[in-house]
Amino acid sequence: MNPFPNRQGTVRTTAQGHRWHCERFTLRVIGLFAILGAVLAVVAVQVYRTVGSLVQANEWISHTHQVEDGIVGAVAALRDAEAAQRAYIIGGDTTRMVEAYAALPRIAERMARLKELVTDNPAQIGESGRLEAVLDLRRDSIGQSLAIYRKNDVQGVQSNPQFAKGREQDALVDTLAARMIASEQRLLVQRKASGKAIARQTRLLTTSAVLLCLGVLALALILILREQRRRLAGERRVIASNGELAQSLDASRRLGDTLTRLSDLGHMLQGCRSLDEAALGLTAAMSRLFPDSSGAINLMNASQNLITPISSWGEPVGTDPVFTPDECWALRLGHAYPEESATATFDCKHLQGDVGRDARAHLCVPLFAQGASLGTLLLSQAAPLDLEARHAAVAAAEQVSLAIANLRLQETLRTQSLRDALTGLFNRRYLEVSLARDLTRAIRRSQPLAVLMLDVDHFKRFNDNHGHDAGDTLLAQLGELLAALVRNEDVACRYGGEEFTIVMQEADAALALDRAEDIRRHVAAMQVLHRQQNLGRVTVSIGIASYPQQGDSPEQLLRRADRALYIAKKNGRDQVRVADRA
Repeated sequence: MNPFPNRQGTVRTTAQGHRWHCERFTLRVIGLFAILGAVLAVVAVQVYRTVGSLVQANEWISHTHQVEDGIVGAVAALRDAEAAQRAYIIGGDTTRMVEAYAALPRIAERMARLKELVTDNPAQIGESGRLEAVLDLRRDSIGQSLAIYRKNDVQGVQSNPQFAKGREQDALVDTLAARMIASEQRLLVQRKASGKAIARQTRLLTTSAVLLCLGVLALALILILREQRRRLAGERRVIASNGELAQSLDASRRLGDTLTRLSDLGHMLQGCRSLDEAALGLTAAMSRLFPDSSGAINLMNASQNLITPISSWGEPVGTDPVFTPDECWALRLGHAYPEESATATFDCKHLQGDVGRDARAHLCVPLFAQGASLGTLLLSQAAPLDLEARHAAVAAAEQVSLAIANLRLQETLRTQSLRDALTGLFNRRYLEVSLARDLTRAIRRSQPLAVLMLDVDHFKRFNDNHGHDAGDTLLAQLGELLAALVRNEDVACRYGGEEFTIVMQEADAALALDRAEDIRRHVAAMQVLHRQQNLGRVTVSIGIASYPQQGDSPEQLLRRADRALYIAKKNGRDQVRVADRA
Protein backbone atom coordinates (compact mmCIF):
# COMPACT_ATOMS: atom_id res chain seq x y z
CA MET A 1 0.00 0.00 0.00
CA ASN A 2 1.06 3.54 -0.67
CA PRO A 3 1.72 5.33 2.64
CA PHE A 4 1.33 8.77 1.07
CA PRO A 5 -1.57 8.49 -1.41
CA ASN A 6 -2.77 12.07 -1.10
CA ARG A 7 0.75 13.54 -1.57
CA GLN A 8 1.39 11.49 -4.68
CA GLY A 9 -1.92 12.50 -6.16
CA THR A 10 -1.23 16.13 -5.42
CA VAL A 11 2.21 15.98 -7.03
CA ARG A 12 0.76 14.25 -10.09
CA THR A 13 -2.00 16.82 -10.40
CA THR A 14 0.45 19.71 -9.97
CA ALA A 15 2.77 18.31 -12.62
CA GLN A 16 -0.12 17.83 -15.04
CA GLY A 17 -1.36 21.35 -14.35
CA HIS A 18 2.11 22.80 -14.90
CA ARG A 19 2.52 20.89 -18.16
CA TRP A 20 -0.91 22.00 -19.38
CA HIS A 21 -0.13 25.62 -18.45
CA CYS A 22 3.20 25.54 -20.32
CA GLU A 23 1.56 24.07 -23.40
CA ARG A 24 -1.20 26.70 -23.35
CA PHE A 25 1.35 29.49 -22.89
CA THR A 26 3.47 28.15 -25.74
CA LEU A 27 0.44 27.96 -28.06
CA ARG A 28 -0.57 31.52 -27.22
CA VAL A 29 2.90 32.91 -27.86
CA ILE A 30 3.21 30.95 -31.10
CA GLY A 31 -0.20 32.22 -32.21
CA LEU A 32 0.67 35.83 -31.45
CA PHE A 33 3.98 35.65 -33.28
CA ALA A 34 2.29 33.87 -36.20
CA ILE A 35 -0.13 36.79 -36.46
CA LEU A 36 2.77 39.20 -36.17
CA GLY A 37 4.69 37.35 -38.88
CA ALA A 38 1.67 37.35 -41.20
CA VAL A 39 1.12 41.08 -40.70
CA LEU A 40 4.79 41.82 -41.30
CA ALA A 41 4.78 39.67 -44.43
CA VAL A 42 1.73 41.46 -45.86
CA VAL A 43 3.16 44.85 -44.95
CA ALA A 44 6.55 43.96 -46.39
CA VAL A 45 5.01 42.93 -49.72
CA GLN A 46 2.88 46.04 -49.89
CA VAL A 47 5.72 48.34 -48.85
CA TYR A 48 7.95 46.70 -51.44
CA ARG A 49 5.35 47.38 -54.13
CA THR A 50 4.71 50.98 -53.06
CA VAL A 51 8.42 51.71 -52.69
CA GLY A 52 8.95 50.32 -56.16
CA SER A 53 6.23 52.59 -57.49
CA LEU A 54 7.75 55.54 -55.65
CA VAL A 55 11.18 54.78 -57.07
CA GLN A 56 9.69 54.53 -60.55
CA ALA A 57 7.92 57.88 -60.08
CA ASN A 58 11.16 59.48 -58.95
CA GLU A 59 12.93 58.00 -61.96
CA TRP A 60 10.35 59.58 -64.26
CA ILE A 61 10.80 62.92 -62.50
CA SER A 62 14.56 62.59 -62.99
CA HIS A 63 13.93 61.66 -66.62
CA THR A 64 11.90 64.85 -67.08
CA HIS A 65 14.78 66.93 -65.73
CA GLN A 66 17.18 65.12 -68.06
CA VAL A 67 14.97 65.92 -71.05
CA GLU A 68 14.85 69.58 -70.02
CA ASP A 69 18.63 69.62 -69.62
CA GLY A 70 18.95 68.00 -73.05
CA ILE A 71 16.78 70.68 -74.68
CA VAL A 72 18.68 73.47 -72.97
CA GLY A 73 22.03 71.83 -73.82
CA ALA A 74 21.19 71.52 -77.53
CA VAL A 75 20.11 75.16 -77.74
CA ALA A 76 23.14 76.24 -75.68
CA ALA A 77 25.47 74.42 -78.06
CA LEU A 78 23.91 76.34 -80.95
CA ARG A 79 24.30 79.62 -79.09
CA ASP A 80 27.96 78.84 -78.37
CA ALA A 81 28.59 78.19 -82.07
CA GLU A 82 26.79 81.40 -83.03
CA ALA A 83 28.70 83.45 -80.44
CA ALA A 84 32.04 82.08 -81.62
CA GLN A 85 31.02 82.76 -85.27
CA ARG A 86 30.11 86.37 -84.54
CA ALA A 87 33.30 86.92 -82.55
CA TYR A 88 35.38 85.54 -85.39
CA ILE A 89 33.62 87.58 -88.08
CA ILE A 90 33.76 90.80 -86.04
CA GLY A 91 37.23 90.49 -84.53
CA GLY A 92 38.94 88.11 -86.91
CA ASP A 93 40.26 86.04 -84.00
CA THR A 94 41.12 82.60 -85.41
CA THR A 95 40.80 80.97 -82.02
CA ARG A 96 37.11 81.85 -82.02
CA MET A 97 36.82 80.25 -85.46
CA VAL A 98 38.25 77.07 -83.98
CA GLU A 99 35.75 77.30 -81.12
CA ALA A 100 32.92 77.72 -83.62
CA TYR A 101 33.94 74.64 -85.59
CA ALA A 102 34.37 72.71 -82.34
CA ALA A 103 30.87 73.69 -81.18
CA LEU A 104 29.13 72.49 -84.35
CA PRO A 105 29.51 68.72 -83.65
CA ARG A 106 28.27 69.24 -80.10
CA ILE A 107 24.92 70.42 -81.51
CA ALA A 108 24.39 67.07 -83.21
CA GLU A 109 25.62 65.17 -80.15
CA ARG A 110 23.28 67.00 -77.79
CA MET A 111 20.38 66.52 -80.21
CA ALA A 112 21.07 62.81 -80.56
CA ARG A 113 21.08 62.47 -76.77
CA LEU A 114 17.79 64.40 -76.58
CA LYS A 115 16.15 62.10 -79.12
CA GLU A 116 17.20 59.10 -77.08
CA LEU A 117 15.58 60.61 -73.98
CA VAL A 118 12.19 61.32 -75.61
CA THR A 119 11.71 57.92 -77.28
CA ASP A 120 8.98 57.16 -74.69
CA ASN A 121 6.91 60.25 -75.67
CA PRO A 122 5.43 60.26 -79.19
CA ALA A 123 4.58 63.96 -79.03
CA GLN A 124 8.10 64.92 -78.02
CA ILE A 125 9.53 62.67 -80.75
CA GLY A 126 7.87 64.83 -83.38
CA GLU A 127 8.94 68.06 -81.67
CA SER A 128 12.51 66.82 -81.35
CA GLY A 129 12.54 65.95 -85.06
CA ARG A 130 11.46 69.47 -85.98
CA LEU A 131 13.97 70.98 -83.59
CA GLU A 132 16.71 68.80 -85.05
CA ALA A 133 15.85 69.92 -88.57
CA VAL A 134 16.08 73.60 -87.62
CA LEU A 135 19.32 73.02 -85.72
CA ASP A 136 20.78 71.25 -88.75
CA LEU A 137 19.89 74.28 -90.90
CA ARG A 138 21.51 76.62 -88.39
CA ARG A 139 24.59 74.42 -88.12
CA ASP A 140 24.98 74.28 -91.91
CA SER A 141 24.43 78.05 -92.11
CA ILE A 142 27.13 78.71 -89.51
CA GLY A 143 29.55 76.41 -91.31
CA GLN A 144 28.85 78.09 -94.65
CA SER A 145 29.25 81.55 -93.13
CA LEU A 146 32.60 80.64 -91.63
CA ALA A 147 33.80 79.19 -94.92
CA ILE A 148 32.58 82.23 -96.93
CA TYR A 149 34.13 84.67 -94.47
CA ARG A 150 37.49 82.97 -94.79
CA LYS A 151 37.29 83.59 -98.55
CA ASN A 152 35.18 86.71 -99.19
CA ASP A 153 35.18 88.61 -95.90
CA VAL A 154 31.99 90.13 -94.35
CA GLN A 155 30.28 91.09 -97.64
CA GLY A 156 30.30 87.50 -98.78
CA VAL A 157 28.72 86.38 -95.54
CA GLN A 158 25.97 88.96 -95.65
CA SER A 159 25.10 88.02 -99.24
CA ASN A 160 24.62 84.37 -98.25
CA PRO A 161 20.85 83.54 -98.34
CA GLN A 162 21.16 81.33 -95.28
CA PHE A 163 22.66 84.22 -93.27
CA ALA A 164 19.52 86.31 -93.79
CA LYS A 165 17.33 83.49 -92.45
CA GLY A 166 19.39 83.10 -89.28
CA ARG A 167 17.22 85.30 -87.07
CA GLU A 168 14.03 83.60 -88.24
CA GLN A 169 15.55 80.17 -87.63
CA ASP A 170 16.78 81.24 -84.15
CA ALA A 171 13.28 82.35 -83.25
CA LEU A 172 11.91 79.01 -84.44
CA VAL A 173 14.51 77.17 -82.36
CA ASP A 174 13.47 79.13 -79.26
CA THR A 175 9.79 78.45 -79.95
CA LEU A 176 10.29 74.69 -80.40
CA ALA A 177 12.51 74.48 -77.31
CA ALA A 178 10.02 76.42 -75.19
CA ARG A 179 7.19 74.19 -76.40
CA MET A 180 9.09 71.01 -75.52
CA ILE A 181 10.05 72.37 -72.11
CA ALA A 182 6.43 73.35 -71.42
CA SER A 183 5.32 69.80 -72.30
CA GLU A 184 7.93 68.36 -69.93
CA GLN A 185 6.82 70.75 -67.18
CA ARG A 186 3.26 69.44 -67.49
CA LEU A 187 4.54 65.89 -67.23
CA LEU A 188 6.65 66.90 -64.24
CA VAL A 189 3.61 68.24 -62.37
CA GLN A 190 1.70 65.00 -63.02
CA ARG A 191 4.61 62.81 -61.96
CA LYS A 192 5.27 64.79 -58.77
CA ALA A 193 1.59 64.49 -57.84
CA SER A 194 1.74 60.72 -58.42
CA GLY A 195 4.87 60.46 -56.27
CA LYS A 196 3.25 62.37 -53.41
CA ALA A 197 0.18 60.12 -53.53
CA ILE A 198 2.36 57.01 -53.37
CA ALA A 199 4.35 58.52 -50.47
CA ARG A 200 1.14 59.25 -48.53
CA GLN A 201 -0.05 55.70 -49.12
CA THR A 202 3.27 54.32 -47.93
CA ARG A 203 3.24 56.43 -44.75
CA LEU A 204 -0.34 55.40 -43.96
CA LEU A 205 0.40 51.73 -44.53
CA THR A 206 3.61 51.82 -42.49
CA THR A 207 1.99 53.67 -39.59
CA SER A 208 -0.93 51.24 -39.46
CA ALA A 209 1.39 48.26 -39.59
CA VAL A 210 3.62 49.64 -36.84
CA LEU A 211 0.65 50.25 -34.56
CA LEU A 212 -0.72 46.78 -35.19
CA CYS A 213 2.66 45.16 -34.58
CA LEU A 214 3.14 47.16 -31.38
CA GLY A 215 -0.22 45.94 -30.16
CA VAL A 216 0.65 42.31 -30.87
CA LEU A 217 4.07 42.73 -29.23
CA ALA A 218 2.51 44.36 -26.18
CA LEU A 219 0.13 41.44 -25.78
CA ALA A 220 2.99 38.98 -26.20
CA LEU A 221 5.03 40.91 -23.64
CA ILE A 222 2.21 40.75 -21.12
CA LEU A 223 1.99 36.98 -21.52
CA ILE A 224 5.76 36.59 -21.23
CA LEU A 225 5.97 38.76 -18.13
CA ARG A 226 3.21 36.78 -16.44
CA GLU A 227 5.00 33.55 -17.27
CA GLN A 228 8.31 35.05 -16.16
CA ARG A 229 6.90 35.93 -12.76
CA ARG A 230 5.57 32.42 -12.36
CA ARG A 231 8.90 30.86 -13.26
CA LEU A 232 10.96 33.16 -11.02
CA ALA A 233 9.48 31.47 -7.98
CA GLY A 234 10.84 28.13 -9.15
CA GLU A 235 14.26 29.59 -10.03
CA ARG A 236 14.68 30.95 -6.49
CA ARG A 237 14.61 27.40 -5.18
CA VAL A 238 17.26 26.31 -7.70
CA ILE A 239 19.66 29.14 -6.77
CA ALA A 240 19.70 27.88 -3.18
CA SER A 241 22.41 25.28 -3.93
CA ASN A 242 25.50 26.33 -1.91
CA GLY A 243 27.85 23.90 -3.59
CA GLU A 244 27.19 25.24 -7.10
CA LEU A 245 27.46 28.78 -5.81
CA ALA A 246 30.85 28.07 -4.26
CA GLN A 247 32.10 26.55 -7.50
CA SER A 248 30.82 29.50 -9.48
CA LEU A 249 32.54 31.93 -7.15
CA ASP A 250 35.81 30.04 -7.39
CA ALA A 251 35.61 29.93 -11.17
CA SER A 252 34.77 33.62 -11.26
CA ARG A 253 37.72 34.42 -9.03
CA ARG A 254 40.09 32.54 -11.29
CA LEU A 255 38.56 34.15 -14.34
CA GLY A 256 38.92 37.57 -12.74
CA ASP A 257 42.58 36.98 -12.03
CA THR A 258 43.12 35.86 -15.62
CA LEU A 259 41.26 38.87 -16.98
CA THR A 260 43.31 41.17 -14.77
CA ARG A 261 46.56 39.69 -16.05
CA LEU A 262 45.25 39.90 -19.63
CA SER A 263 44.35 43.53 -19.02
CA ASP A 264 47.85 44.19 -17.65
CA LEU A 265 49.28 42.51 -20.74
CA GLY A 266 47.18 44.74 -22.98
CA HIS A 267 48.18 47.93 -21.13
CA MET A 268 51.83 46.94 -21.28
CA LEU A 269 51.69 46.27 -25.01
CA GLN A 270 49.87 49.53 -25.66
CA GLY A 271 52.63 51.44 -23.92
CA CYS A 272 55.44 49.88 -25.99
CA ARG A 273 56.98 51.95 -28.76
CA SER A 274 59.03 49.26 -30.54
CA LEU A 275 58.99 45.53 -31.13
CA ASP A 276 62.15 45.04 -29.06
CA GLU A 277 60.57 46.83 -26.13
CA ALA A 278 57.43 44.69 -26.46
CA ALA A 279 59.56 41.52 -26.53
CA LEU A 280 61.12 42.39 -23.17
CA GLY A 281 57.74 43.14 -21.63
CA LEU A 282 56.18 39.95 -23.00
CA THR A 283 58.69 37.76 -21.18
CA ALA A 284 57.61 39.10 -17.78
CA ALA A 285 53.90 39.42 -18.60
CA MET A 286 53.52 35.91 -20.03
CA SER A 287 55.36 34.31 -17.13
CA ARG A 288 52.84 35.96 -14.77
CA LEU A 289 49.88 34.96 -16.95
CA PHE A 290 51.04 31.32 -17.19
CA PRO A 291 53.13 30.79 -14.02
CA ASP A 292 53.23 26.97 -14.27
CA SER A 293 54.05 26.89 -17.98
CA SER A 294 56.87 27.49 -20.40
CA GLY A 295 56.48 29.06 -23.80
CA ALA A 296 57.55 31.53 -26.43
CA ILE A 297 56.23 34.21 -28.76
CA ASN A 298 57.44 33.40 -32.29
CA LEU A 299 57.25 35.83 -35.20
CA MET A 300 57.47 35.25 -38.93
CA ASN A 301 60.31 37.00 -40.74
CA ALA A 302 59.87 39.46 -43.60
CA SER A 303 60.31 36.73 -46.22
CA GLN A 304 57.48 34.71 -44.66
CA ASN A 305 59.62 31.55 -44.68
CA LEU A 306 60.99 31.31 -41.13
CA ILE A 307 59.59 31.75 -37.64
CA THR A 308 61.91 32.89 -34.87
CA PRO A 309 61.26 33.55 -31.16
CA ILE A 310 61.30 37.15 -29.92
CA SER A 311 60.32 36.36 -26.33
CA SER A 312 60.34 33.22 -24.16
CA TRP A 313 59.76 32.24 -20.55
CA GLY A 314 60.32 29.14 -18.45
CA GLU A 315 62.29 26.19 -19.79
CA PRO A 316 63.21 25.98 -23.48
CA VAL A 317 60.50 24.33 -25.57
CA GLY A 318 61.52 22.18 -28.56
CA THR A 319 64.95 21.41 -29.92
CA ASP A 320 65.12 24.15 -32.57
CA PRO A 321 63.51 27.52 -31.80
CA VAL A 322 63.65 28.52 -35.50
CA PHE A 323 61.25 26.65 -37.78
CA THR A 324 59.25 27.05 -40.98
CA PRO A 325 55.49 27.80 -41.10
CA ASP A 326 54.75 24.33 -42.53
CA GLU A 327 56.18 22.72 -39.40
CA CYS A 328 53.39 24.12 -37.20
CA TRP A 329 49.89 22.65 -37.48
CA ALA A 330 48.32 25.72 -35.86
CA LEU A 331 49.51 27.87 -38.77
CA ARG A 332 48.38 25.26 -41.26
CA LEU A 333 44.87 24.97 -39.81
CA GLY A 334 44.46 28.62 -38.82
CA HIS A 335 43.39 27.90 -35.22
CA ALA A 336 44.78 26.64 -31.91
CA TYR A 337 46.24 23.14 -32.08
CA PRO A 338 45.46 20.64 -30.68
CA GLU A 339 41.75 21.45 -30.44
CA GLU A 340 39.68 21.33 -27.25
CA SER A 341 38.98 17.85 -25.84
CA ALA A 342 40.86 16.23 -28.72
CA THR A 343 44.01 14.20 -28.96
CA ALA A 344 46.51 15.54 -31.46
CA THR A 345 46.67 13.32 -34.54
CA PHE A 346 50.00 14.84 -35.57
CA ASP A 347 52.68 16.56 -33.55
CA CYS A 348 54.21 19.82 -34.75
CA LYS A 349 57.65 19.11 -36.22
CA HIS A 350 59.24 21.99 -34.32
CA LEU A 351 58.25 20.18 -31.06
CA GLN A 352 59.47 16.68 -31.96
CA GLY A 353 62.40 16.88 -29.55
CA ASP A 354 60.05 17.96 -26.76
CA VAL A 355 57.02 15.74 -27.32
CA GLY A 356 56.83 12.86 -24.83
CA ARG A 357 59.30 14.39 -22.36
CA ASP A 358 57.64 14.03 -18.95
CA ALA A 359 54.31 13.73 -20.79
CA ARG A 360 54.22 17.49 -21.30
CA ALA A 361 51.19 19.13 -22.90
CA HIS A 362 51.66 21.66 -25.71
CA LEU A 363 49.45 24.27 -27.34
CA CYS A 364 50.23 26.33 -30.44
CA VAL A 365 48.04 29.39 -31.06
CA PRO A 366 48.46 31.25 -34.38
CA LEU A 367 48.94 35.00 -34.31
CA PHE A 368 46.72 36.70 -36.90
CA ALA A 369 46.04 40.40 -37.47
CA GLN A 370 44.45 42.22 -40.39
CA GLY A 371 44.26 38.99 -42.39
CA ALA A 372 48.00 38.30 -42.15
CA SER A 373 49.81 35.52 -40.28
CA LEU A 374 52.33 36.98 -37.81
CA GLY A 375 53.60 33.90 -35.97
CA THR A 376 52.59 31.68 -33.03
CA LEU A 377 52.16 31.64 -29.26
CA LEU A 378 53.63 28.39 -27.93
CA LEU A 379 52.60 27.07 -24.51
CA SER A 380 53.96 23.99 -22.75
CA GLN A 381 53.41 22.54 -19.26
CA ALA A 382 53.68 19.27 -17.40
CA ALA A 383 49.97 18.98 -16.49
CA PRO A 384 47.24 18.82 -19.14
CA LEU A 385 46.00 22.19 -20.31
CA ASP A 386 42.52 22.91 -18.96
CA LEU A 387 39.85 24.93 -20.74
CA GLU A 388 40.63 28.13 -18.83
CA ALA A 389 44.31 28.00 -19.83
CA ARG A 390 43.37 27.45 -23.48
CA HIS A 391 40.98 30.39 -23.47
CA ALA A 392 43.57 32.57 -21.75
CA ALA A 393 46.16 31.57 -24.37
CA VAL A 394 43.78 32.42 -27.24
CA ALA A 395 42.89 35.78 -25.66
CA ALA A 396 46.55 36.57 -25.05
CA ALA A 397 47.36 35.64 -28.66
CA GLU A 398 44.72 38.10 -29.89
CA GLN A 399 46.17 40.94 -27.82
CA VAL A 400 49.73 40.11 -28.83
CA SER A 401 48.71 39.92 -32.51
CA LEU A 402 47.07 43.34 -32.46
CA ALA A 403 49.97 44.89 -30.56
CA ILE A 404 52.59 43.48 -32.95
CA ALA A 405 50.59 44.58 -35.99
CA ASN A 406 50.26 48.09 -34.51
CA LEU A 407 53.97 48.28 -33.70
CA ARG A 408 54.90 47.18 -37.20
CA LEU A 409 52.48 49.72 -38.63
CA GLN A 410 54.07 52.45 -36.48
CA GLU A 411 57.52 51.47 -37.76
CA THR A 412 56.23 51.59 -41.34
CA LEU A 413 54.67 55.02 -40.78
CA ARG A 414 57.89 56.33 -39.24
CA THR A 415 59.80 55.10 -42.28
CA GLN A 416 57.26 56.63 -44.67
CA SER A 417 57.46 59.97 -42.87
CA LEU A 418 61.22 60.13 -43.53
CA ARG A 419 61.49 58.47 -46.93
CA ASP A 420 60.31 59.50 -50.38
CA ALA A 421 58.03 56.75 -51.68
CA LEU A 422 59.10 57.03 -55.33
CA THR A 423 62.89 57.21 -55.04
CA GLY A 424 63.50 55.54 -51.69
CA LEU A 425 65.71 58.46 -50.63
CA PHE A 426 65.14 60.64 -47.59
CA ASN A 427 62.57 63.39 -47.99
CA ARG A 428 62.88 67.14 -47.51
CA ARG A 429 61.61 66.99 -43.95
CA TYR A 430 64.44 64.65 -42.98
CA LEU A 431 66.93 66.87 -44.82
CA GLU A 432 65.95 69.93 -42.80
CA VAL A 433 66.49 68.06 -39.52
CA SER A 434 69.65 66.16 -40.49
CA LEU A 435 71.39 69.11 -42.19
CA ALA A 436 71.01 71.28 -39.09
CA ARG A 437 72.34 68.45 -36.94
CA ASP A 438 75.27 67.61 -39.23
CA LEU A 439 76.24 71.26 -39.67
CA THR A 440 76.21 71.80 -35.90
CA ARG A 441 78.49 68.79 -35.50
CA ALA A 442 80.80 70.06 -38.26
CA ILE A 443 81.05 73.50 -36.63
CA ARG A 444 81.76 71.97 -33.23
CA ARG A 445 84.49 69.70 -34.63
CA SER A 446 85.85 72.27 -37.12
CA GLN A 447 85.25 69.87 -40.00
CA PRO A 448 84.10 70.72 -43.55
CA LEU A 449 80.68 69.90 -44.92
CA ALA A 450 79.34 70.12 -48.49
CA VAL A 451 75.84 70.41 -49.92
CA LEU A 452 75.12 69.29 -53.50
CA MET A 453 71.95 70.46 -55.25
CA LEU A 454 71.16 68.27 -58.27
CA ASP A 455 68.48 68.90 -60.89
CA VAL A 456 67.49 66.79 -63.92
CA ASP A 457 67.98 68.79 -67.14
CA HIS A 458 64.88 69.39 -69.30
CA PHE A 459 62.71 67.23 -67.05
CA LYS A 460 59.50 68.95 -68.15
CA ARG A 461 60.34 68.25 -71.78
CA PHE A 462 61.07 64.64 -70.80
CA ASN A 463 57.61 64.34 -69.21
CA ASP A 464 55.94 65.98 -72.20
CA ASN A 465 57.67 63.63 -74.65
CA HIS A 466 57.41 60.35 -72.74
CA GLY A 467 54.63 60.85 -70.19
CA HIS A 468 54.58 61.17 -66.41
CA ASP A 469 54.97 57.42 -65.90
CA ALA A 470 58.29 57.58 -67.72
CA GLY A 471 59.25 60.58 -65.61
CA ASP A 472 58.54 58.60 -62.45
CA THR A 473 60.66 55.75 -63.80
CA LEU A 474 63.53 58.18 -64.40
CA LEU A 475 63.29 59.61 -60.87
CA ALA A 476 63.15 56.13 -59.33
CA GLN A 477 66.24 54.95 -61.21
CA LEU A 478 68.05 58.18 -60.38
CA GLY A 479 67.26 57.62 -56.71
CA GLU A 480 68.73 54.11 -56.88
CA LEU A 481 71.85 55.48 -58.58
CA LEU A 482 72.37 58.20 -55.97
CA ALA A 483 71.87 55.74 -53.12
CA ALA A 484 74.58 53.53 -54.64
CA LEU A 485 77.05 56.39 -55.29
CA VAL A 486 76.95 58.26 -51.97
CA ARG A 487 78.94 57.17 -48.93
CA ASN A 488 77.29 55.53 -45.95
CA GLU A 489 77.70 58.68 -43.85
CA ASP A 490 76.26 60.95 -46.57
CA VAL A 491 72.57 61.87 -46.78
CA ALA A 492 70.81 61.74 -50.17
CA CYS A 493 67.37 63.35 -50.29
CA ARG A 494 64.70 64.17 -52.81
CA TYR A 495 64.37 67.92 -52.33
CA GLY A 496 61.27 68.24 -54.48
CA GLY A 497 60.11 67.36 -58.00
CA GLU A 498 63.18 66.50 -60.06
CA GLU A 499 65.60 68.20 -57.64
CA PHE A 500 67.81 66.22 -55.24
CA THR A 501 70.15 67.20 -52.39
CA ILE A 502 73.21 65.39 -51.07
CA VAL A 503 74.85 66.32 -47.76
CA MET A 504 78.48 65.17 -47.56
CA GLN A 505 80.02 65.14 -44.09
CA GLU A 506 83.75 65.84 -43.66
CA ALA A 507 83.97 66.82 -47.33
CA ASP A 508 85.49 70.05 -48.60
CA ALA A 509 84.71 71.72 -51.93
CA ALA A 510 87.37 69.73 -53.83
CA LEU A 511 86.09 66.35 -52.64
CA ALA A 512 82.51 67.42 -53.26
CA LEU A 513 83.44 68.55 -56.78
CA ASP A 514 85.03 65.17 -57.54
CA ARG A 515 81.98 63.35 -56.21
CA ALA A 516 79.61 65.62 -58.16
CA GLU A 517 81.50 65.05 -61.40
CA ASP A 518 81.37 61.31 -60.75
CA ILE A 519 77.61 61.50 -60.22
CA ARG A 520 77.17 63.60 -63.37
CA ARG A 521 79.10 61.06 -65.45
CA HIS A 522 77.17 58.11 -64.06
CA VAL A 523 73.84 59.83 -64.75
CA ALA A 524 74.90 60.62 -68.31
CA ALA A 525 75.79 56.97 -68.81
CA MET A 526 72.55 55.76 -67.23
CA GLN A 527 70.04 54.05 -69.52
CA VAL A 528 66.42 54.72 -68.55
CA LEU A 529 64.19 51.85 -69.64
CA HIS A 530 60.43 52.28 -69.57
CA ARG A 531 58.14 49.60 -70.99
CA GLN A 532 61.17 47.94 -72.60
CA GLN A 533 62.12 51.15 -74.41
CA ASN A 534 65.27 53.22 -73.94
CA LEU A 535 64.16 56.80 -73.27
CA GLY A 536 67.44 58.38 -74.32
CA ARG A 537 70.27 60.17 -72.59
CA VAL A 538 69.62 61.99 -69.31
CA THR A 539 71.86 64.70 -67.86
CA VAL A 540 71.92 66.62 -64.60
CA SER A 541 73.24 69.94 -63.42
CA ILE A 542 74.81 70.20 -59.96
CA GLY A 543 75.49 73.13 -57.67
CA ILE A 544 77.88 72.87 -54.69
CA ALA A 545 78.15 74.92 -51.52
CA SER A 546 80.42 74.00 -48.64
CA TYR A 547 81.02 75.01 -45.05
CA PRO A 548 82.75 77.25 -44.10
CA GLN A 549 83.49 78.87 -47.48
CA GLN A 550 79.90 79.45 -48.66
CA GLY A 551 78.01 79.75 -45.38
CA ASP A 552 77.59 78.56 -41.84
CA SER A 553 73.84 77.91 -41.71
CA PRO A 554 71.59 75.39 -43.50
CA GLU A 555 69.68 78.18 -45.21
CA GLN A 556 72.85 79.80 -46.60
CA LEU A 557 74.29 76.52 -47.86
CA LEU A 558 71.05 75.45 -49.54
CA ARG A 559 70.48 78.88 -51.05
CA ARG A 560 74.02 79.19 -52.46
CA ALA A 561 74.06 75.62 -53.71
CA ASP A 562 70.77 76.33 -55.46
CA ARG A 563 72.24 79.52 -56.91
CA ALA A 564 75.24 77.57 -58.22
CA LEU A 565 72.82 75.06 -59.71
CA TYR A 566 70.97 77.86 -61.46
CA ILE A 567 74.23 79.16 -62.94
CA ALA A 568 75.14 75.64 -64.12
CA LYS A 569 71.80 75.31 -65.91
CA LYS A 570 72.09 78.82 -67.34
CA ASN A 571 75.58 78.07 -68.73
CA GLY A 572 74.40 75.08 -70.75
CA ARG A 573 73.43 72.32 -68.25
CA ASP A 574 75.14 68.93 -67.80
CA GLN A 575 77.82 70.49 -65.62
CA VAL A 576 78.90 71.09 -62.02
CA ARG A 577 79.21 74.55 -60.54
CA VAL A 578 80.75 75.51 -57.18
CA ALA A 579 79.17 78.46 -55.45
CA ASP A 580 81.15 81.66 -54.98
CA ARG A 581 82.61 82.37 -51.58
CA ALA A 582 80.37 84.07 -49.05
